[in-house]
Amino acid sequence: MATAKSISLQVSDIIRWFKDGELVINEIFQRHSVWTTAAKTYLIDTLLNELPVPKIYIRTKIDPKKQSSLREVVDGQQRVRALVEFSTNKLRLTSRSEQFAGNRYSDLDPEVQERFLGYTLSVEQLLNASDDDVIDIFARLNSYTVALNAAEKRHAQYQTEFKFAVRKAASDWRGFWEKHGIFTTKQRFRMADDAFTAEIFQLFIDGVVDGGAAKLNQLYRNQDDDTFTEAVQKKVRERLDASLRFFDTEIPEAISGAFARHYQLLMLVAAYAFHKWGIPNGDLSSLPARGNVAPRERIIDRLAKIEAALEMDKPPPRYAPFVKASSASTQRISSRKVRFLEFVKALGS
Repeated sequence: MATAKSISLQVSDIIRWFKDGELVINEIFQRHSVWTTAAKTYLIDTLLNELPVPKIYIRTKIDPKKQSSLREVVDGQQRVRALVEFSTNKLRLTSRSEQFAGNRYSDLDPEVQERFLGYTLSVEQLLNASDDDVIDIFARLNSYTVALNAAEKRHAQYQTEFKFAVRKAASDWRGFWEKHGIFTTKQRFRMADDAFTAEIFQLFIDGVVDGGAAKLNQLYRNQDDDTFTEAVQKKVRERLDASLRFFDTEIPEAISGAFARHYQLLMLVAAYAFHKWGIPNGDLSSLPARGNVAPRERIIDRLAKIEAALEMDKPPPRYAPFVKASSASTQRISSRKVRFLEFVKALGS
């Protein structure tokens, strides 16, 4: 009869067992090694900073006659491979680790090496479990978990520089989301800020395009490591920082109320980026003439008039299309186009 027992193991135990052949990967339950260097670095950096990682599941088959055990990793293959690869100097940490970028295991100071080897992993040991037992155990576990939303699925599926750059930017601008009420803590917990940050990245890469989960999934697929190069990442991040800093410090009062809604802020960022640097056409057939970014007082006055129209039962004809585009299907390009063009007028000199 299969039983489960929670145990704690140090990284050094996992590495030693793997090297000695006492711990093997059961590829019936896990995919072949597919993690990128960035993903492996992110794991190692997490350990070196003594932050938690998910539990590893190991099936242990005990042979009383031979007085021996065979251990199989049934969930956690990518993590185990990354630990072993780093410990054998086959992995050099990338810039995904700010503190330890460029280091292999042998390059670390002895106290940091000890921190890595002594990191305590949470392990669920499945004793004498058959394949059917393992399947049943995971079915039970999954029955108690909340289904992943689109943003969480993307974060789990893609192990690219684009994914990690999005996560870091969303995290770095946490204070902005909270200060202006863009996202609640609950929304950020479900990675709504990652999805929004990815859309801002897309503004600089593709321009104003049709939105929605399927489109964002395509964005993540398109931005592999050959496409989302270091140069592209640097440009995109610099422009995101400059855009959000403009709204945060130059016209913070303008993004209160209705314009604190993420779909409005996205098109405000698009309009600012359009005047500041120019953006690709995206799904728009053409773009208006660019100008300079208008003075602060003029922008605030123009945005105040647009926001006032949003509160009216019968808005002036001048703003009626904008009001309509703000009420439904805000992700569709037809809606985004109207709001983008209105914000271009509001922010331009």
